[in-house]
Amino acid sequence: MLAWVWLWLSSTPLAAQVVTGQVVDAATAAPVGEGFVVLLDERGREVGRTLTPTDGRYLLNARASGRYRLRSERIGYVAFVSPPFTLDAGQTLTQQLTVSALAVQLAVVEVTGRTTCRLETEGAEGTAAVWEEVRKALAAAVWTERQRTYRYRTVAFVREWDESRRELLAEVSDTLVGHAPAPFASVPAAELASHGYIVAAAESIAYYGPDGVVLQDSSFLESHCFGLARRSQHGVGQIGLSFRPEPGRHLPDVRGVLWLDEASAELRALEFSYTEVPEGVRDGRIGGTVEFLRLPSGAWIIRRWELRMPQLAAQNISVYGGVTERRVTVKGFRDHGGEVLEIHALDGGGRRIYPP
Repeated sequence: MLAWVWLWLSSTPLAAQVVTGQVVDAATAAPVGEGFVVLLDERGREVGRTLTPTDGRYLLNARASGRYRLRSERIGYVAFVSPPFTLDAGQTLTQQLTVSALAVQLAVVEVTGRTTCRLETEGAEGTAAVWEEVRKALAAAVWTERQRTYRYRTVAFVREWDESRRELLAEVSDTLVGHAPAPFASVPAAELASHGYIVAAAESIAYYGPDGVVLQDSSFLESHCFGLARRSQHGVGQIGLSFRPEPGRHLPDVRGVLWLDEASAELRALEFSYTEVPEGVRDGRIGGTVEFLRLPSGAWIIRRWELRMPQLAAQNISVYGGVTERRVTVKGFRDHGGEVLEIHALDGGGRRIYPP
């Protein structure tokens, strides 16, 4: 009897809660597409996300009834958050999002050279504004990878370099085709916070880089200090969100910059290096680069990534007084990386999305 009851209950469909509607411009009433609509719970946590097409329509599912808000996110525009609303069990609720196209002005953000170890602290408005645009792109890139709505052709490579990084000694590459690009993915953020970004084992040393999930995690935000930087890349102005470990952190960690296009606020690249490298090695070339790309639909991907790891050599050197000292130097580099070559839509036609 119990088995029969369990089977009957398990075959009963669970009620779904749905929020649907359209994003429209407050000034023109025209649909606003190629952006994200995010479902937030009572505590402001993201519980759902979807990409709006050109008609601005969206549909989001909630796991439970409760109080929610909607947030409209577009790169380069101030995010809009709706008033709270109640979603009852099994309800389908229609919510129109009327948003104002208020552009983010990164060009006027002042770069002072100061850093803040808490993004939400008073006086960090410029840093917080740049972080908000970074966060939007990182969240979109993580979401895009998880959807598996594209077919990727990527190349993954391993390259061996001499100490100067001018002579390529060996290269192995492999072309991959699938629903996800060869990932640039890290270990969980909590593990990196506890053990560091470089972990030495008996016969090897593992180097980890921060991916989109790690960079948004509270453990990363709470253990790093942030500032702003500017540069010109190929004649285009960029503004960067710099990060470094907070004072007193002695585990191997990362420091670097997330670079955005100053005019469009689009995330271009992450560049990072390591602190507290084992054996006291100091070489700023040890690190990584990640390049981001916004697709025409508004989705985001990691277009190219590279992790540069040192090949180390140890030798005993006689110093003053006949004392022998062990010194470790960089004798070469091994790079692991990859690049997206083509992207096709999985919509039946298989049209090419990238390159355009």
